[in-house]
Order: sequence, then structure tokens, then C-alpha cells
Amino acid sequence: MIRLALGLALILSVPAPVVAQVQTDTPPERFDAADTNDDGKVDRGEYDNFVEELVLLYDADSDDRLSRSEVATARDPSKFDKIDANKDEYLTSAEITVYSDNDFAAMDANQDGSIDRDEAARSK
Repeated sequence: MIRLALGLALILSVPAPVVAQVQTDTPPERFDAADTNDDGKVDRGEYDNFVEELVLLYDADSDDRLSRSEVATARDPSKFDKIDANKDEYLTSAEITVYSDNDFAAMDANQDGSIDRDEAARSK
């Protein structure tokens, strides 16, 4: 009986091991994710590929268009109404292309065909 009590006391007195916390890598900053060749600039091809990947990421039902609910978790869901030109509550690839053309041109302040980190920061 004493051994049992002593054994239980020893077990309870030993601190529980600290549970290891799994840390995942932080997602890359949007600029870094878009700059696939790591040259410090996002050219038009990289920008288009980045936009296409975002569309694929958010298109949960794979119907080749984005509903308001699919972009609810996007960085800036308020842009939905700006992009939805025909106001049908879906973003089509044509609408996204028109918007991204204008968006790229607006961010490319020096009109050199690419967006550098400073231009990207100014457009936030």
C-alpha cells in the first residue's frame, strides 16, 4: 500500500512533458509568391500566373467562376463588385482578366512592364 501511494506520488510530482507545438512555415508574402524567378520584380507573365493560381485556389466548386462566398476569405473581398462587370454575382475569367489588366497597369507606376517591391507596396 505504501509502495502504491509512493509510486502515485512520484508520478504526480513529475511535471508533464511540454507538448511540442508544430510550427508551420509562414506563407510567403504575396509579392514573393508572385515573383517566381526571384529577380525582385513581377513581370506580366508572373502576375497572370499568380492571378490564375489564386482563382484556382478560391474556386472551391471548380466551376470556372468565383461566387461571392468563395472569395469571402480573400484578402480584399470588397473588390468583388468592381470586378463583377455584369453584376451576376459571379466572377468569370474574362472579368478577372479585364480587372487584372487594369490592376497591373495601375501598379506598374514607371510603366516598365514589371512591378517592383516599392510599386507593390504603394498599391496596398
